[in-house]
Amino acid sequence: MIRAIKTAAVAGIVAAASLAVTGPAEAATYYNILNYNSGLCLSVAGGGSTANGAKAIQWTCNGGGEQAWAWSGHRLVNYKSGKCLSVSGGGSTANGAELVQWTCNGGAEQDWYTSDYRLVNGKSAKVASIEDGGSTRTGANVIQWSDNGGAEQYWTFRGAIIDA
Repeated sequence: MIRAIKTAAVAGIVAAASLAVTGPAEAATYYNILNYNSGLCLSVAGGGSTANGAKAIQWTCNGGGEQAWAWSGHRLVNYKSGKCLSVSGGGSTANGAELVQWTCNGGAEQDWYTSDYRLVNGKSAKVASIEDGGSTRTGANVIQWSDNGGAEQYWTFRGAIIDA
């Protein structure tokens, strides 16, 4: 019994010591994701709605949390809502399916990869694009489309300064 207590005490001291030398968790790095064709930021509709299914749109870059995105593995997580960039319809693979935010769930429709300045979806292998063949209109929906090399399918990441 005494031996078990000593073993538990030593284990507790070792655990406490490891906690004491562990640094604070690193903060996520947030980015504004700009469309090459329009120069507008990937944003969430409704002034940054936090609802599941809120559409991803392009909007004038304004420092809002709805335009700040961080990588979490292969997922893009929105600063304001904490939700993942996803494909509507439970991960439709169709051209024109809208991108939305949704509670992060581990689904392939929430996996994103960069390839030559494109955002490629892990489920459909289609790229993030802008509706209407690359509208430059503020508020245009972000959709997925087969890679066609158009400027509306190119994105650049810029460190976000958030006016939270």
